[in-house]
Amino acid sequence: MNKKIKTLIIFSIATLIFIMARNISYEMVSAGFPVSIDEPTQITMTEEKTIEILTEEGKYVLTTRATYEINAVVKSVKRYSKDRGSVISKVDFALAWGELNKPEVDRHISYSQSGRWYYFKYDQQTPVDIEYISHHSSNVHLIAASDDVDQRLSKIRKNDFIGLQGYLVDVAGENFIWKSSLSRGDRGNGACEVLYVTEVIIHE
Repeated sequence: MNKKIKTLIIFSIATLIFIMARNISYEMVSAGFPVSIDEPTQITMTEEKTIEILTEEGKYVLTTRATYEINAVVKSVKRYSKDRGSVISKVDFALAWGELNKPEVDRHISYSQSGRWYYFKYDQQTPVDIEYISHHSSNVHLIAASDDVDQRLSKIRKNDFIGLQGYLVDVAGENFIWKSSLSRGDRGNGACEVLYVTEVIIHE
């Protein structure tokens, strides 16, 4: 075999192996979780329950609207300590599921949070549209059902793959109301889920 051709073949194979290894490495390092995650499970409650939380700021009454279970990747974490909601909800997670965690999708989208809202930006090369992003991501106000749950939530960071279980709730306090979204398709004011968390899983 011609020495130049042999050298070219070896170089081509080496290049191909490098590209494949780089892609595999990217998926393992940047993902570490299923790149396609099932939809959240929500079941409307036929009999609503109330949960009372007593704080130094007064009594908060939670009304359960639906059971809720979600597996998702945390795209942003925002902790609160000074707004009225922080009395019962110390942290919000921006979550993403469906196809949004595929490397070829995720690299085109960025997420941020402020003032109990979340925001996402995407470029023109994003292979999904705004409707898909808004239907497969959300901002969740988290209310811990116990000290153990509160501690688990405090350990969660951006890019963790987690599972949350609990109840979507409406919250009423003195001069304070939060109503949970019951739809993944809404956007804007009132679109956040308010989740009373009874169980937290950080998937390895």
